[in-house]
Amino acid sequence: MTIADLFNLVYVLCDLLAVGFGAKVLFWLLSGEVLHSCAVYFLRSVLAASIIGLFLTSHDFPTTQAVSMLSVYISGLAILAWKKFHLVGTWYSIFALSITVILYLSVIVAIAQPLDASSPSAVLVPLHSNSTLALTQYIVMALFAGLAILAVKGRAKNGRHRG
Repeated sequence: MTIADLFNLVYVLCDLLAVGFGAKVLFWLLSGEVLHSCAVYFLRSVLAASIIGLFLTSHDFPTTQAVSMLSVYISGLAILAWKKFHLVGTWYSIFALSITVILYLSVIVAIAQPLDASSPSAVLVPLHSNSTLALTQYIVMALFAGLAILAVKGRAKNGRHRG
């Protein structure tokens, strides 16, 4: 196992951890609440995966690095909305949307890993193609667009948050 393989493995593990915590956070957002401890774990695991993703190199600018940079920026926005502006007013919507987008990016990475021909996990999905990946991404994008709308409306429905 090379250093690059080790980085990739840790990256995938952090990403899968982020998906798990993110799903729980999104569930609570859909109900109009914020489960703070899970949000902390979600953002930490996303940032860990993103930092590792920035170190993964390739001959060109890989999608992993672009997703990692985008996740860092959007995580910063979510943290700003949460810690500085305490999810008051529009900042709750910004937080809910940010969490949903970050989770979407993590899910896309989790889906793309086995479909990437150069990935060690490519043996799990031997019949991969660009059209399969594109179709999957569109379906997931539509699902997360709907979830984002519901998460933003979650607080209006409930009007409270948990510590």
